[in-house]
Amino acid sequence: MTESPRVCLCVPTFRRPEGLRKLLADVERLNYAGPLDVIVVDNDAEGREGAAIVEAVARAFRFPLTCIVEPRRGQTYAYNCAFAHACRATPAPDYVAVLDDDEYPDPNWLTEMIRVARTFGVDIVGGPVFPVFDNPDHWLAKSGFHAPSRNATGPVTMIFGAGNMLIRRSVLEDYLDEPFAHAYAYTGGSDYDFFWRCRNDGRSFAWADDAQVFETTPPSRTTVGYVLRRKFRNGTEATRLERKFLGTAAGAWRGWCIGLGLLGLGIASLPLAALRGRRAIMASLIRAARGAGRIAAEFDLHYEQYR
Repeated sequence: MTESPRVCLCVPTFRRPEGLRKLLADVERLNYAGPLDVIVVDNDAEGREGAAIVEAVARAFRFPLTCIVEPRRGQTYAYNCAFAHACRATPAPDYVAVLDDDEYPDPNWLTEMIRVARTFGVDIVGGPVFPVFDNPDHWLAKSGFHAPSRNATGPVTMIFGAGNMLIRRSVLEDYLDEPFAHAYAYTGGSDYDFFWRCRNDGRSFAWADDAQVFETTPPSRTTVGYVLRRKFRNGTEATRLERKFLGTAAGAWRGWCIGLGLLGLGIASLPLAALRGRRAIMASLIRAARGAGRIAAEFDLHYEQYR
């Protein structure tokens, strides 16, 4: 375990040129000792702003940097294009990592992800993504509703998001027919679906709590409407996956029970929440939004957040 393994970092991008520029600048500051290749997939075949950023910085970039334009619109197409090219690269990487174009890593991020992967001998590693607000004094920024879920460093049952992810290339190769399902191209949830399939196939997971990634969070995400729409989407996502992986009857029963419970509790708690302030009101509305999302999914109604 003395020699650092080769990693290919995949970065899907869509109309966030300045975010991509910042991400690449921070990737150059990584303290990782092993070989690292970076693949950017621009999902905007018309504007190609991401491709222009890569062209501008590639010549002087610290690591080998390439860009591919994926003309099929939808985040799953961008991810899957990146995965296919990473797995077929020469020389082949030992691991494939993922960052999104609105994120940037701590200098120790990749070193810690690899350390955890090798220490615990797992197939897939996840880590926290911390919001960085343009307006940190906004009450929603201070509310904690954007805070990431976290675990102690070590083995976990499963991870739930691809915004900070590392996976063995040999494992990813087994899913290259469609690693991130295109049914979730505009709704989100394809990463959760992928990890659930991996868990069912006996793949192992770990959490690297010190492998920190940061997410730029503009004012458009610190609005009541944005938060409630996202929680509604989380509800639909949960029901879709439970119906798929727990069986139609079991998944539907669970979705209805949890959905109605959350919706009812959210609405019933509003009068008391009104006496406790806007954070309490927001917490009640979030429960109701998640419940409504679960019920909507039973009728195949989905919020296409990424359309």
